Amino acid sequence: MPHVRKSIVVAALAFLAVAPLSAQNTPRSQIDAVNSRFMATFNRGDAAGVGQFYATDAVLMPPNAAAVHGRKGISSAWADFGKMGGTNLKLHTTELDVHGDIANEMGTYSLDIKPAKGAVLHDHGKFIVIWKHEPKAGWQLYRDIWNTDVPAATH
Repeated sequence: MPHVRKSIVVAALAFLAVAPLSAQNTPRSQIDAVNSRFMATFNRGDAAGVGQFYATDAVLMPPNAAAVHGRKGISSAWADFGKMGGTNLKLHTTELDVHGDIANEMGTYSLDIKPAKGAVLHDHGKFIVIWKHEPKAGWQLYRDIWNTDVPAATH
């Protein structure tokens, strides 16, 4: 009987040692990693570099602006956003549904905007991203839309 208990303990420890490794290769962990790199790239001031995380045929749908098609245009749009003083971007995934090579993500964001003159503005809101998985490129943003929860200013 002691050998059976010992075998069960050894098997349980082996499972616990391997489980984190397998969790690193799930679509959720891979998308979380892309989101982490996305935030780090934006927050270090390389807003144009954020475009690298989008598929070549992606569409960005920012609030109060026309849709932007393609990675090159998306990089330019993010560069423009960066010029407005955006920093401290935080993304939080609240829901992720994966269907083969497509994933639907819903979440919240927060962001500080530090204009050249004036006080820092704090923005927060929600987003939806449709991700596309490419064999060589991995998970890439395919459709990206967000909007603020901050009420519009009244005059």
